[in-house]
Amino acid sequence: MLTENKFSKYLIYAIGEIALVVIGILIALSVNNSNEIRKINKIEINTLKELRSDLEQNRIEIRGHITALEDCITSNKIIIYHMENKLPYNDSLGFHFSRLYPYIAFAPVQTTFDNLSQNGMKLISNDSLRTQISKLYGNEFEAFQVFESTYFVEHYNNYIKPMFIKEFETFEVFQSLKPKEYDQFILNQEYKQVLNFTVNNCQNFIALQNRYIEIVDNLIINIDNEIAD
Repeated sequence: MLTENKFSKYLIYAIGEIALVVIGILIALSVNNSNEIRKINKIEINTLKELRSDLEQNRIEIRGHITALEDCITSNKIIIYHMENKLPYNDSLGFHFSRLYPYIAFAPVQTTFDNLSQNGMKLISNDSLRTQISKLYGNEFEAFQVFESTYFVEHYNNYIKPMFIKEFETFEVFQSLKPKEYDQFILNQEYKQVLNFTVNNCQNFIALQNRYIEIVDNLIINIDNEIAD
């Protein structure tokens, strides 16, 4: 009886020791998991802040492009007005001739997005936000650049640049540009059509860029909400 009693006490003690060890292990694992989760959350928040900074820079660039496009429209319309009304040359036209093309090229800041793509977009825990980020950089900005290349770069290479080479002696961007034969230039209907097409391109591109600003603004708001949570 005494032996059995001692064995029972020893067994209870051993089970208690094992239970304490197991509980200790579980607590340690829980603490480690909590620390790991906090570490991942901190990395995610820092990444979102960096992404937000990139988006701010992209928004500034897009707005700058809109200003350049608006200036381009103004100058083209002034030259078109002189062509339609066969007005004589004046010195102010040299500045407007130099702004017949906006000279913009969108290169989105996407360092943070590239890092996310390489290391795993799953770092962004919010599924909706992750999709929004991927769509902007993976689809929208790429479409933006295709539109720019198709409607601006090709237009410049095929029409604006040949016109400059043929009709103008010197060229100073945004400073001064004068036709060799102004009186002949304003009578050229092909050039007038080129300028009208430039105006239409600029107007369409402004509308597209305003749309992208709305998308970027909305993404920034969602990032701010995610960081705040």
